[in-house]
Amino acid sequence: MRPPSLISPLIILGILGGGVLFAYILTYPQAPKVVVTIREGATVNDINKLLREKGVLTEDLPQDLEGYLFPDTYEFFVPSDAETVKAKFGENFNKKVRTIIPAGSSEEDLKEILTKASLIEKEVPDFSERKIVAGIMMKRLENNIPLQLDASLCYEKDPPCFPITRSDKKLSSPFNTYLYSGLPPHPISNPGVDAVLAVLNPVATPYWFYISDPESKKTIFSRTLDEHNNNIVKYLNTTN
Repeated sequence: MRPPSLISPLIILGILGGGVLFAYILTYPQAPKVVVTIREGATVNDINKLLREKGVLTEDLPQDLEGYLFPDTYEFFVPSDAETVKAKFGENFNKKVRTIIPAGSSEEDLKEILTKASLIEKEVPDFSERKIVAGIMMKRLENNIPLQLDASLCYEKDPPCFPITRSDKKLSSPFNTYLYSGLPPHPISNPGVDAVLAVLNPVATPYWFYISDPESKKTIFSRTLDEHNNNIVKYLNTTN
């Protein structure tokens, strides 16, 4: 009879009469596993919901892991405790992200990189355009100009996020990058490698503004506010 799946077999050896060697193989049933894919840009809330649905978690991962749960495909035991899941995410994060962060970076440096990457992950899908957006973000931050990113508003706004309204842009929140300059207090999602690399390799351009064309999904860049406002009317059929 074929033995069941094993975690680790235990072999017990003995001697029969006449010096014949025999063995008993004691087996233990293997705990079930599940494969889970975390998409790039997922939030801690998204990940908690998915892992609960898959039977992995019975308690949520903490919110302070936002930005540090690297999006990838994982295999978990069902169920798993939160510390074991956190450790598996942490090991992968160290392998995939920390290895590309510049040497000598502090934890605050890492947090800033992840915050920028989390915004770019949500804002722009194309890698070459992400590097341009990273350059725009850098210029705006250096000149104390609000980033004016829809993605940061969506982090606190109840779904559905879009369309963004004028009242949304007046929301008193540290995540409102229309109202306040600087970065949000922490990452707004869990970015993939491409978004992190875009932050680490910003492209300098004459652009200060951009919007996303909902039809082509391309990013439309502009040098001046007038050009930007014209693009908003042209591509979004609305006003700023």
